[in-house]
Amino acid sequence: MSKDPNTTFYWTRRETLRFAAATALGLSAGVPVLAGCSVGSQGSATNAGPPPSQPTGTLRVAHLGDPTSLDPSLAGNAVSLPIISHNVYESLLGFDGDTSNLVGVLAERWESSPDAREWTFHLREGITFHDGAPLTSSAVKKTFQYYKRSGTQWGVLLPPNATFDDTNPRVIRVSSPDSFPDMGRNATLIRMISPNLVDQGPDAVNKTPTGTGPFRFESYTTAKSLVLSANRQFRGPGPYLERLQFQIIPDASARVAALRSGSVDLVFNVAPSDAGTLKSAGNLAVTEKPLWRVGQLILFSNHRPVDNVVLRRALAHGIDKEAIIKSILRGVGKRQDNVLPEGVYGYQQPATQYPYDPNKARELLAQSGLTTPVELEAVWSPELGENIGRVEQAISGMLSEIGVNLKATQIPFAEVTKVIVDPQQKPYHAVAGELGWLTGGPLFFATKYFQRTSEFAAMNDLNNKMLTTPDGPERLRLLAEIQELFAQQLPVIPLYNSVQVDGHSTSVQGYSSPKDGFQPNFGQVYLSQ
Repeated sequence: MSKDPNTTFYWTRRETLRFAAATALGLSAGVPVLAGCSVGSQGSATNAGPPPSQPTGTLRVAHLGDPTSLDPSLAGNAVSLPIISHNVYESLLGFDGDTSNLVGVLAERWESSPDAREWTFHLREGITFHDGAPLTSSAVKKTFQYYKRSGTQWGVLLPPNATFDDTNPRVIRVSSPDSFPDMGRNATLIRMISPNLVDQGPDAVNKTPTGTGPFRFESYTTAKSLVLSANRQFRGPGPYLERLQFQIIPDASARVAALRSGSVDLVFNVAPSDAGTLKSAGNLAVTEKPLWRVGQLILFSNHRPVDNVVLRRALAHGIDKEAIIKSILRGVGKRQDNVLPEGVYGYQQPATQYPYDPNKARELLAQSGLTTPVELEAVWSPELGENIGRVEQAISGMLSEIGVNLKATQIPFAEVTKVIVDPQQKPYHAVAGELGWLTGGPLFFATKYFQRTSEFAAMNDLNNKMLTTPDGPERLRLLAEIQELFAQQLPVIPLYNSVQVDGHSTSVQGYSSPKDGFQPNFGQVYLSQ
């Protein structure tokens, strides 16, 4: 595939299916592959034994790029979150395994008022930050205020006009003029920063991350590596590793090659086409996990001609999602017909569906009043998903068979980010990518992500009601209505539920892919001897 940052591709549906047939999903080369959507570890097992009594060894992780920020109030992508989340920093709350049920982390218990306007978190005793500062309600308040400062990505996780009561050093109370029902889920993504570091300002927070997590920040060399070392004062269990070394390897093929050669121990998000060869190696293992992440085509619904809802429905009927999963994802994925992934709070499968039906797509296109072929351009960047370029190329080919010429164009990630923030800046019609619902709840409804990207104002009234309605039957009803509205109006065409495929040495024990796809916890990982 061309590395030209502004390259246009066209694949027909037949070429998409031929791609699967030519590779026989890997079998033509005698390579075993992953079938369907099985979950769990695959590869040679080892008799690992118990974890070490003291931190031992270095885990070398192939990382796809330099972090854009080490400031947790700004970090929000696959190059930043895996490093600092759960490893350097911790949150008040977390998730119970792979569910969206909440459990205490730095808070031992919590409660909210019936109207969800006041949230109270009771802090664990005896916890200190890496620099020795104690975890108190005042420290938590400083982190909250830091997140709420101007320009942060994650300030939206806290209520507008919130007040923070730190009168009791072991209790922090968050009060809001309006109901804020997602505070508990949002608290899983707010990382507690040392108050000493907060006092030094954003530059210091970005350069020397300091939290309460199982690992301390040690060093960062641009374009080379970032190193964390064991926090020996951590309350346990773990950490069991002496060091975590994130080796920066931007090229996906080079990351897999490094794993095969033994230069690294773990690679995130391996392409399904590589999973079979890794599994066949006696010293490597492959794990799969369905994620709270959706592969999708976001349509800029105020741009002509995709402002035509009949055209959007034609596009949905013209995309063969099963063929994409079979040929591009090598069977590792699940058809997705909802903007929300299953397992996230409020998930409800919409009644409106769009089965693959090219004849129906052509019929709708004729009803749209548009002149054919309809000319569209969709953009993508590799940072939005390992396979997203091939997915967009396949969609381009499928739509060409119904009378739509979709140019699938790769552009730099920085430009994609600008397009997402303000689609009016660029003459594109759509962007393809994968969206991870990090809080196990309606995060991107709360942040009004779709109003910005797809310019979908039709959801505003329902969304505003949902955001200020406490959890319960009424809120679930509102969420179901929003999901049905998305299905009917199609500002987004959901494609597949992502399954993360990670590869690692069989010496790596205790590792589990994170359900959100971005934030692994290495505190329980160790290397077998």
